[in-house]
Amino acid sequence: MGTLVQICVWVIFTAIALAQSAVENRTQTPTPQKASNTNPVSDLTKTPSRHLDNTELAAYIDTEASAFSIRGRARDPFGHSQDPDAKPVAQLSAAKTVRRTAPILATPFSDIIRLIIITTIMPGEKRFLVGTRSVSQGDRMPITFRGKHISVEITEVNTRQIGFRNLETGEMTMRQLDMLPAGMTPGSHDMITPDIKPDLPNAPINLETGDPTP
Repeated sequence: MGTLVQICVWVIFTAIALAQSAVENRTQTPTPQKASNTNPVSDLTKTPSRHLDNTELAAYIDTEASAFSIRGRARDPFGHSQDPDAKPVAQLSAAKTVRRTAPILATPFSDIIRLIIITTIMPGEKRFLVGTRSVSQGDRMPITFRGKHISVEITEVNTRQIGFRNLETGEMTMRQLDMLPAGMTPGSHDMITPDIKPDLPNAPINLETGDPTP
């Protein structure tokens, strides 16, 4: 009798254990096994990068970067060498070109005075006109030449020439008068009008007019 009871108890406990094991097997979520990556590296570019794990990301980046044209160039877009071990090339400094400006020669005082346009001369009054401006002997006349102001004193006025003196340097010059228009020169011989015969130098001068009174 006791043996039968023991057998029944063992069967009951065994059944309970098997039932609990079956329940655990039904409720437990199976852990999915990650499939091994059997795709070649070139297939990584077909997979969105957000679906890759850390082990595949490095291969994905290398695959994408291999298509960059910069890998085949010796210099980057800024002109720097792609080789980190490359030595910097010494740049030859361009020779500085020294431009020498030719010095401006000083214009003689006489040449400056020759540029004054004298329109009229009045020797009796010891004065002359520059345009409509009257200048007399002893007057000081300021002039400007190449941006420089020169103070000039009139020292002499006559029928032949006008004297000028630079008050800054003391230099003096004479302006010879030639009132003929440009392109004309004074004659060197007597001018004879065509078809007119000159009188003989020894011919008598006739002072009578008309017929003489008988």
